Amino acid sequence: MKKKRGIGGVIVLVLLVVVIVGAFVIVMRLAPRSAEDKTEVSELDTLLNIDVTGNYPSTPREVMKLYNRYIICLYGSASEITDGQMQALGAKLREMYDTELLNDNPQEENLDNLAQELNGFKSTGKLVIQANVCGSNEVDYVDLTDGSSGAFVEVSYFMRYDQDPKEKFKRTYQKFLLRKDANGDWKILGFEQVDKPAKEVE
Repeated sequence: MKKKRGIGGVIVLVLLVVVIVGAFVIVMRLAPRSAEDKTEVSELDTLLNIDVTGNYPSTPREVMKLYNRYIICLYGSASEITDGQMQALGAKLREMYDTELLNDNPQEENLDNLAQELNGFKSTGKLVIQANVCGSNEVDYVDLTDGSSGAFVEVSYFMRYDQDPKEKFKRTYQKFLLRKDANGDWKILGFEQVDKPAKEVE
């Protein structure tokens, strides 16, 4: 009799484990989409809440890594962001601009141009889905003609074109020039599109 009770207890325990595991599997199957949504919202919220000036990146490469997190958030999401969010993200980008670049691009005009460019991306199904900043040893430090320190940083952007089946994916390259300001912060002075780096040419 004692043996039968022991076997019965084991059977009940096994059934209980099966029920718990089954419930866990069901919950996990229902969760992924909402988890992905939370991740996307979290990155947007994180970027909006970063104190760029108060916690400014210490190297040209780190500046460009932060800058491109904002670029991916703005140009890499098929989901809608509000005008207020767009303007707030654009203002964060401006905190990484050199005073000369800021003077050449007044805030209102700069944000209007950003909105137009984003609308152009949206209408053509164009997305920036990845940005890769060159390695630390590939940053080119230079002395600028005004006596300040400069640094060239190359970034590659992986683009997706939803409305062009012949050229759905494309990689472009840009070289950014940063200048160290009076506070010792590296600020973006300008950039230009460049050819594919020689080491990547097939």
